[in-house]
Amino acid sequence: MDQMCCEDNTIHCIICEIAPNQENVVALETDVAEVRQRLSETQQIYREVCALLFFRYGETPTANRLYQLVRKGSMSAPAKALRDFWAEMREKTRVDVGQPDLPREVATAAGELAANLWRLSMDEANGSLAAFRLDAERAVQTAQQQVREAQARSDSASKALDEATLTLNTERQRIAALESQLAAQQAANATLREQLAGARSEASTTNSALADARRDFSVELEKLRESAAHNEQRLAAAERRALLEIETERTAASRARKELQQANERNGALEAAHRLERDALRDELAGTKTLLAASESRRGELEQRLEQKDRELARAIDTGADLRRRIESLSGKLATSRDHLPSLGRPPRRQAQSARPDARTIKFPVTPLQRKS
Repeated sequence: MDQMCCEDNTIHCIICEIAPNQENVVALETDVAEVRQRLSETQQIYREVCALLFFRYGETPTANRLYQLVRKGSMSAPAKALRDFWAEMREKTRVDVGQPDLPREVATAAGELAANLWRLSMDEANGSLAAFRLDAERAVQTAQQQVREAQARSDSASKALDEATLTLNTERQRIAALESQLAAQQAANATLREQLAGARSEASTTNSALADARRDFSVELEKLRESAAHNEQRLAAAERRALLEIETERTAASRARKELQQANERNGALEAAHRLERDALRDELAGTKTLLAASESRRGELEQRLEQKDRELARAIDTGADLRRRIESLSGKLATSRDHLPSLGRPPRRQAQSARPDARTIKFPVTPLQRKS
């Protein structure tokens, strides 16, 4: 029992140690991101990260670890930064024995001895810490495996418990359903017993009522027989009246059939006359359409001739106007030439006038052609 408690305490301690380590990883990544934002030079960033790993988080910096955190530059950059960091650390951790009575070589050797002792002790401590961490990781893995197995057993037990609980609930529901069905059957049986007793009493009452009904039925049957005989007599009389009415309707139907035949004959004669009149009107319409087409053709020809006459008239009017302008121009020239001629060589004015008429007195009648309709 004590051993189990010790094992549990060890597992608890290891888990408590692993949880802060995970938190340290997150904090380290945050610090590295802050250093990358604050610095721009690659070597400075790697030296700062080396200092963070060694002084704040207690880890021995390596080139691979630095490159995994920073991921900047080539692999030679973290190696160079690591060499510079260890050189600076050796310079800072070197012990300077400054006693005035010791030679300088002795003081230097003593300082290097103290630095070597410090480095050896740090290496030993780091080795012990690495071994402890390896043992702790193994213990953690073993504990995690045990926890997983226990969790699996717990899950299987929980599943079995859930199944058993589900089965129990199902059986309880079935029992409750069966109990309700049993109660319903009992109630139904009591109801059926009551209905059976009522049915028996109703059957006895019905039997007595049936006997009374039989007596009443025999009386009513006799009455119905007498009524049937009277009805047969009335039916025979009604049949005779119906036959007379049918004969009357047959005579009226034959008369209506003859009238219908006569009406059909009159309709046939009217249709024949209407057909003849329609044919005559159709022939007359065809002739009228022919005359109309001829008239349209003649009207087109006359319109063409009229347009030709109008064009000839317009040309004649233009020609007459042109001739009138030319005659007036010639008349003006002749008058001017007479005024400039000498008196001896010029014939008498009256004789010239009597010899030919003055060109200025010539007029052409301008009468447009009448349009023929």
